[in-house]
Amino acid sequence: MGFLKFLVWTGCAVGLGVFLASGNVEGRTPWEYAQRQWNRHVRPSGVDRDVDREVERVTDGVRDAFEDARDAVNRKTKQAAAPAPREHITHEDRAEINRIIAQKK
Repeated sequence: MGFLKFLVWTGCAVGLGVFLASGNVEGRTPWEYAQRQWNRHVRPSGVDRDVDREVERVTDGVRDAFEDARDAVNRKTKQAAAPAPREHITHEDRAEINRIIAQKK
């Protein structure tokens, strides 16, 4: 039974290979379609690589500008959010300070 399964699968694989190599789909073989897709997506032409580099350069520039702006905003908001603390001296505290100063004189 195992040998029969092996023969059937081998026959299917050979049949698929023959179809890919010699079948006609809209004037081309399926193998030619696969090669074209491989060349377009895996090994793009020099123009595509240049465009990809240019897009990456522009994206890096935008990312750097965004980070600079975010840092500037954070610096300004941190400075504005933390004003110098104000002292709140009550009348009792002021009277106690005056009493201490008067004792030292």
